[in-house]
Amino acid sequence: MCRIFFCLTEKIVSGDVFMVYTAISAAFGYLIGSISFAVIISKTVHGEDIRNSGSGNAGATNAVRIFGFKTGIAVFVCDFLKGILSVGFAKLLVVMCNAPYEAMLFAGLFAQLGHILPLYHGFRGGKGVATAVGAAFALMPLTAVILLILFAVILFVTKYVAAASGVCSAVYPILAYFLSRENALENCIFAIACAMLILVKHIPNFVRMCGGTEGKIK
Repeated sequence: MCRIFFCLTEKIVSGDVFMVYTAISAAFGYLIGSISFAVIISKTVHGEDIRNSGSGNAGATNAVRIFGFKTGIAVFVCDFLKGILSVGFAKLLVVMCNAPYEAMLFAGLFAQLGHILPLYHGFRGGKGVATAVGAAFALMPLTAVILLILFAVILFVTKYVAAASGVCSAVYPILAYFLSRENALENCIFAIACAMLILVKHIPNFVRMCGGTEGKIK
């Protein structure tokens, strides 16, 4: 069914296959990324919107601080899976419908964007770290594992999630380029875009860190 549908689409758009597949993948990624599990879990399990407490961020770190470690882990895992699912959908198009490799990159990037600006939750989301890691894991597993280990080490030493996120964001494009056997340049550009979204969202955290008012994770 998928093959028939996209073969028809290919004929309709007169060969502009790249734009069609990347647009479909980006749209799917954004719609999946817009599912804010931090908001859903906080409302259904704890009876309150996580965005009205703590830092106001709809993400795993704020969930840990407000509701505890178990809720934070649940939010992280669900957000992580959003990245994997988005890229996985695009990967099906690549395998079954001969879509371009870039379709997977667009799916991952827009999943992260959907997490940050969720369509279903008033465009008030999180910072996109977990979703970005999920997308990285689906695209570049070794790079993602190294980033997770680096994140854990920096968090253990500094107790600052923002510090771990910032360092990993800076390292991400380098690892993406040098550890990619194929599509190194495309992966590097993708990693730069993802890293920039994370860094911009963490600017207030970096300012608080410099001022000594940023909260630590115990």
